[in-house]
Amino acid sequence: MPQLFIILLLQLYLISIYNITNSTSAFTIAKNTHHTTTMAATTTNEQPQDLLPILKHALPTIISYTIPSNGKVVQANAEGTPILARHSLSCVSEKFDNTQKDEGEDRLLINAKEQHDDNVDIQETELFLKRVTATSYTHKSWTDMRRTLVYLRTEVRFYNEIVPLLLAEENNTPSASPLHKHLPTVHHADYNLDGLIPEDCPTTNAKQPSPFDEGDDDEAKQKKQQLLKEKGGHILLESLSPSHGYFQDSPISKEQALQCLTAVAELHASAWGNTKLLGTINDRLSSAGGSYQLSFRNPKELENMVASWEYFCEQFKGNDKVTSILSKDSIANLGRRIYDMAEYISNELTPQVGDDYATLVHGDFKAMNAFLPSESNKEGEAIMIDFSCVGIGLGMSDVGMHIVHAVLPEDLDNGGEEMLLEGYLTALEAAMNRKQTGSDKEKWVYPRNAALRHYQLACVDYIRFIMGRFWRSATPESFEKKKTSKNTTLINRNLEAALRFIQKVDIYLEVFEKEKKDRESAAPL
Repeated sequence: MPQLFIILLLQLYLISIYNITNSTSAFTIAKNTHHTTTMAATTTNEQPQDLLPILKHALPTIISYTIPSNGKVVQANAEGTPILARHSLSCVSEKFDNTQKDEGEDRLLINAKEQHDDNVDIQETELFLKRVTATSYTHKSWTDMRRTLVYLRTEVRFYNEIVPLLLAEENNTPSASPLHKHLPTVHHADYNLDGLIPEDCPTTNAKQPSPFDEGDDDEAKQKKQQLLKEKGGHILLESLSPSHGYFQDSPISKEQALQCLTAVAELHASAWGNTKLLGTINDRLSSAGGSYQLSFRNPKELENMVASWEYFCEQFKGNDKVTSILSKDSIANLGRRIYDMAEYISNELTPQVGDDYATLVHGDFKAMNAFLPSESNKEGEAIMIDFSCVGIGLGMSDVGMHIVHAVLPEDLDNGGEEMLLEGYLTALEAAMNRKQTGSDKEKWVYPRNAALRHYQLACVDYIRFIMGRFWRSATPESFEKKKTSKNTTLINRNLEAALRFIQKVDIYLEVFEKEKKDRESAAPL
């Protein structure tokens, strides 16, 4: 019997067993060169799940779906899965047939036109599913696992609760809002963290006690696994793939970075100065937005700051002109200086709800958290994604991170960095003045001295995160290995970018060290 036919019979036999033991009425099979898996993305510690109930929120007449074998994107805090969903343009009853397969295809799909009226129109639509499954993160400490789960909770709440409020602030319909053009379409978002993180537990409570025994014995592991079972959540989004006229890249040009900064300026303007809205954000999202916010991070990152920096200098210090700056006294002592100033810098970047410059920040505005319109998409705008770290902060935190993460050092020289800052400020001021009503309203401006101070604070704060989280193990070899990794910040894969940023932070930090000293001297005894 031909080998291909034997394999097909085995697949059909496995399908029939699965269909008997599950109540699913329609599903898809995706395979790679080694094996065939059932219709859903497979998590590390759980059996495949039927995604139809989730996908029906986007396509009520879905018939079947496909997960490309090489499509899953696995990151530190979530898994992303592109899905090809086959659905009827008119309402049809579900019916499963596993006998249709074309030679060379990577999937088995219902041949709906043969099962239903010949006039039924079938369409294939691409979706993207972001999932967090708690059992996939048992390798993390509770502090780090909690942060992953809170990221999910924050993003779901942002889409479900906060976005409608932001769009309602515009004087026109939500779909016509300038901010709306910079947000993805979300079809469904939900989470279940019962027994892990109380609903009223603040996002920034990194010291929340572990809900389970973190021992290594079998009984503790079983109890932990049981508590984590079926916990997590998902976000079902529209596709922003190249076929839809969008792309991601890193690094990006100054002009592309400006598109991203224009988008985030609309986000900042949407909540700026609105104390009622910021109060809701404070309660439901975070009083301190940002993936690198000090109150969010593992305390060990700061505790080991001095040693981390000494290690980095030892790895990269040399006699050449490029790396000689690491021998400069102020830079050689940068780890200790950042450690001493970390809390002060973070406090300056963490405004209260009623403060003058408080707003909603994205919190993780790296290059790969924005989709840019391709040349064929003339009407497209930059679209922001991954709102897992949104909360209250200073808008310049997003600007500082984005410029460092996305733009090559040669593009920042000769006025390039200043051009990006001014471009952001111009977009922010335009958005804020658009919200003004009445002829007697004064033109809103972001004072340039305040804006520059906030930007410099953000840069110092960002290097604290990079030093504590990434540079503790950085080597020339690791930089070389990551040099084409688009999701990695430039200063962790491009030595020239890292050294340029270090020199800049050295100058900025000296200003804030003096500022802190002056404030302490002026404080009453």
